Amino acid sequence: MVRVLIWLALLGLGGCASVETVETPEEAVAVTETPEPEVQPLTPRKMPHPDDYPVAPFGKEVLYKLLVAEVAGYRGEYEMALDKYVDVAEETRDPGVAARATRLAAYLRKPQEALVTARIWAQEDPENVDAHRHAADQLVKSQSLEEAIGHMERVKELGGLANFEVFAYRAAILDEQGRKTLLEAMQRLLQKYPEDRQLMFAKAVLLNQDGQQEQALELADKLLLDEDNINVIILKLNALRELERNEEAVTFLTQVLEKLPDNRRLRLIYARFLFEVEDLDGARAQYEIALDAVPNDGDVLFALALIGMEQLRLDDAIHYLDQMIRWNRRPGEAHYYLGSIAEQQNDIDRAIREYRQAGTGYEFLPAQGRIAALLSDQGRLAEARDHLDVMRANHPDRYDQLVVLEAQLLSERGMEAEVFDFLDRVIATRPDNVDLLYYRAMTGERFDDLEVLERDLRRIIELDPENADALNALGYTLTDRTDRHEEALALIERALAIKPDEAAYIDSMGWVQYRLSNYDAAISHLRRALELMQNDEVAAHLGEVLWVSGDKQEARQVWQEALEIKPDSEILKEVMDRLDSN
Repeated sequence: MVRVLIWLALLGLGGCASVETVETPEEAVAVTETPEPEVQPLTPRKMPHPDDYPVAPFGKEVLYKLLVAEVAGYRGEYEMALDKYVDVAEETRDPGVAARATRLAAYLRKPQEALVTARIWAQEDPENVDAHRHAADQLVKSQSLEEAIGHMERVKELGGLANFEVFAYRAAILDEQGRKTLLEAMQRLLQKYPEDRQLMFAKAVLLNQDGQQEQALELADKLLLDEDNINVIILKLNALRELERNEEAVTFLTQVLEKLPDNRRLRLIYARFLFEVEDLDGARAQYEIALDAVPNDGDVLFALALIGMEQLRLDDAIHYLDQMIRWNRRPGEAHYYLGSIAEQQNDIDRAIREYRQAGTGYEFLPAQGRIAALLSDQGRLAEARDHLDVMRANHPDRYDQLVVLEAQLLSERGMEAEVFDFLDRVIATRPDNVDLLYYRAMTGERFDDLEVLERDLRRIIELDPENADALNALGYTLTDRTDRHEEALALIERALAIKPDEAAYIDSMGWVQYRLSNYDAAISHLRRALELMQNDEVAAHLGEVLWVSGDKQEARQVWQEALEIKPDSEILKEVMDRLDSN
């Protein structure tokens, strides 16, 4: 009986085209995820008269498919029912069948089928608000925004409430041309409906996404003249932030909060903004106001704890972290940061106790790493390794990561024999584990054991010929540490064929071209790599090639700009000292 009720609710107890009901203009036409329908109890209905229901001229085969669909639906075999309804909708283009298929496809979360039948429904019943609403919904989900906006415009023309805002938010993933096309459509609609606030807001969001902040601000200010809408306030704040008009943003938010002092969401937005612009005192004041209203808000407590740590007000930070534990709000993170504070205060035993109580989220692995490091620093290396061994047994899903933690512990303490012995024993039980093989290869590089590096990287390439990272790593190492440059070139070319826009791979190509004395090709690749990734090693490479090829002035300029970003770069200092001394 339950299945029957669901089926009747899904299909609205309707027949074909003639019995579809159209929503009234007052009903909101929002493009959202289709909710599962509520199952309503059956109510008595008057007996229908045949003249009330014009019959579509379906042939025998079509009627048979519809009968199969109906029976399948009543039996709860919804997939079969949908398959038959879609077939009939495509064959007959009957809007009633298309409507049934669309609703059922949406319920079953079958977007491809829903899109096909919603288009048929809207095309064949162009005066139906519900048809255009469903078509717009499915087209938005498929990112066909230009077509979707036409259906939403039709919703508005028919008297429905058109939700244009959804287009702006979905447009975030569009390219520049896509945003331009959508902006043009919005502008056209605004000429037709100049007072539509949703259209104005949607255009403002698009302008903000497109980098046209002044125009976005102009529209936001116009919208805020009549209403303090929180979404428009956030839009204006984003535009001001992009324009780096932080003082104006602070003044604006202060004024808004004076009018809306009880708007908690706005106050938290203000607090986060102050934190981002490094006004920690101001941020703390706003978070404290928010905490007074909701004393057990874990996010606010955490924010106040972070501010306390940043300002070295450690007693305040400890207080807020303790409150998180008391209220059971993100307690694992609280214990992790209490451990960090204990380390700063050189209370190692307390730090280890806190780290042991860290949660299983992002803080889990850093906590285990700190426990092992602290134990090792106290001369308790065996205990540290036992701890990690126990963690691997208790958390098999983190096994590989915990293996890497132990290997790092040994490697950072220069224990070459121990780290290779450990990794060899682990990998012997997991000989095809690409991640562990890669880590052992990089450990080989750390200890200048290129035989280990090459052996493991070639094994990875054997297991996964499309592993671009392994191809590039081996190619770069052969370039930088050997004279096997032609072999290196072939490996790097394979990596770039897989990921042509990867800056690190382009840097490798530039470096191998340099080693092959192809200076023009080297400079071209290294310039592109530096454009894609502002990195001190890439800058060091480009500067060296420029220097050797005779352009010492530009080389110095490249190095100096890189040093402004990373003034303590040992790579840059080494190449500058080496070449300047020649």
